[in-house]
Amino acid sequence: MRTAVPAGSYILTSPFNFIFWWFLESPKIVFKILYFFLATTIHLFGYKSLFKTFFKPWKNEYREGLVGFSLIMGMATKSSLIFIETILILFLVVIEVIVFATWLLLPFIVLWGIYAGLFA
Repeated sequence: MRTAVPAGSYILTSPFNFIFWWFLESPKIVFKILYFFLATTIHLFGYKSLFKTFFKPWKNEYREGLVGFSLIMGMATKSSLIFIETILILFLVVIEVIVFATWLLLPFIVLWGIYAGLFA
């Protein structure tokens, strides 16, 4: 049985299809995955709620004489949590940038490895 498109054309277009997919289509998918991971991490840390409740007393303590202490304690605790979470989120962003750059450079790394293996 004869196919409508010769098999030789698939062999000729496969490298171009791979390049198109690797450098144009898949970076969008990888970026969406990394963005989703970052957004999920920020949501799980409760980063947004720390800013919303920054000036609320710690444990919603409104008893006489403890309001001032609870307010200062809540602000100090939330400030340290915001600082630590910001460092962790920046670390995650750096890791994600490295992963994304590695994804884009992986075909070149493989070709360089093959070339170095053959001619070294």
